[in-house]
Amino acid sequence: MTLYLRSAEKETKMDIINHNCNKCNAPCGCKPCDQPDVPGEQAVWAFGSLRGGRAETPGTSLTPVPFNTAGPLSDTISVSASGNELVVLESGVYQITVSINAETTTEPDPEQPYLTAVITVNGAPVFGDISTFFNISNRDSSTFVIQAPLSAGDEVGVSIYTNFPALGYMNRSMTLVRLGSEMLNK
Repeated sequence: MTLYLRSAEKETKMDIINHNCNKCNAPCGCKPCDQPDVPGEQAVWAFGSLRGGRAETPGTSLTPVPFNTAGPLSDTISVSASGNELVVLESGVYQITVSINAETTTEPDPEQPYLTAVITVNGAPVFGDISTFFNISNRDSSTFVIQAPLSAGDEVGVSIYTNFPALGYMNRSMTLVRLGSEMLNK
């Protein structure tokens, strides 16, 4: 029996013992040559981002992070009415990346103040618990990346708080990228 391995440069033959394979008829479960690389339907790329640069000082309770610039955006992600969330228009598995820079205070603080942020979906922590909370130390920046199944209509945002009233943040961004259409474990 022969299995054809495809490469960009050439096709290579490999003998397989006790295997029912051939180039275009795949009873063994191999992907036929004319099938797409993604099983099932092909995923449609989706992407969107928000950025902000104004100095903000959060309070002691979770408050949505404001963004003032949107884009680039694909046609399957839009911006919420408030401008602070990205709205998913097609269900799938998404990678969510958030980056926030703490505003540098003039004097180092021996208690090392920090901001606490969380990725939200529809206003609540993305997985319903504290697993997506992350800290941003004074004079530092932090980037947090997760992958999560999202449904059409979900609004993805970031909320933040601090117990150190002098500490704020400036530059921040949030990016969504659709990785696939299958939602196996939602």
